[in-house]
Amino acid sequence: MPGRAKGRAKFDFRGRAFVWWVDGDRYLRISSQDKKFVIAFPLGRKIDTPPVVEVIGQEFTGLGPTEARPIWLIVPEPSGKSMGAWVDELLRWCFDPGHSLIRFNGPVRFC
Repeated sequence: MPGRAKGRAKFDFRGRAFVWWVDGDRYLRISSQDKKFVIAFPLGRKIDTPPVVEVIGQEFTGLGPTEARPIWLIVPEPSGKSMGAWVDELLRWCFDPGHSLIRFNGPVRFC
């Protein structure tokens, strides 16, 4: 069953259908239409907390599909561009086979 798209921004990334949305003003969520790739980026984190992505779906470059989820990983700092540009930047990092995976002892605490 494909992911829900109503009220969400649909887009194509490397020939694959994705959606992104802001969930309750707390998370930027990104999902492939087939729901194999699902991540959440907490918005409004504490100042002393690094930027972290929560890996929820079974597909993530560098992680085994059978590894227990969720997994929290430290990601590069947002560039300050538009939300759509940050979604693209985040996906480029997620699907880069050369990225380093630094685990975070999550979950993230909000302000």
